[in-house]
Amino acid sequence: MSSSQRSQRIGSRIKRGGRAIGVCLAVGLLGYLSGTAAGIGTIGHLSVLGYSTETVDEIGLSVAFNVVGAGGTAVSYLIVRRHGFDREFIVDFLRLRRPTRWDLGWVVVGLVGAFVAVVGYQQVVDLIEPLGGSEGTTHSGIEAGREYPVLFLLGIPLAILLTGPGEELLFRGVLQSRLRETFPTAVAVVLTGLVFGAVHLPVYMGSEPSAVVVSLGTVTTLGLYFGVLYECSGTLLVPALIHGCFNATVYLTNYLSYA
Repeated sequence: MSSSQRSQRIGSRIKRGGRAIGVCLAVGLLGYLSGTAAGIGTIGHLSVLGYSTETVDEIGLSVAFNVVGAGGTAVSYLIVRRHGFDREFIVDFLRLRRPTRWDLGWVVVGLVGAFVAVVGYQQVVDLIEPLGGSEGTTHSGIEAGREYPVLFLLGIPLAILLTGPGEELLFRGVLQSRLRETFPTAVAVVLTGLVFGAVHLPVYMGSEPSAVVVSLGTVTTLGLYFGVLYECSGTLLVPALIHGCFNATVYLTNYLSYA
């Protein structure tokens, strides 16, 4: 192979890689912006109808963000890419299949592993200066729930039915699968995890920078973990259920502490 051919080949790879990353960043940003817009619109309508309270607004925001922002963006991408609804392509692209009893084992073990991963990450943070000893900042949804504990109880089914499936559909199902078409699997997992962490920045804003960094690191660690589970289990169902159950467990423990 001549040097010019080698250069063209490298240039082509860089171009394809840049395009894949650009598409994923655009889809991730669109998911966040559309979810935010849907949430604001939902709260506005609730206010006009006279149903606007802290609890109702939080529920409406969560439903709108996950259904419209995450789920809606993911489905829209799949439809636009194939110029229509291609069921066979979607099932294959997302790696959807009928669940088995082995998947239940993945979920149980994986849920425990998620907490182990978070604790392990915090242990590493404690050894790093100037982050050592920082516990990170609190998710805005958790802060609202501590003021109105009933939000935690309402958040449990929402986490399992909407948050876990919605976010995993967008990030692991669409973004990671798209990156995997261009990059090695390990690279796709890492890139998706970084995007997953970045889009959570707004919910941690307003605290000390070091605390925000630690919190984003926690989210990114979970994103990487869910990505690995997706690849190892071979089905989107596993990370979706583990993600939802992880959030639900966090809500339950907070409810028991603050109710």
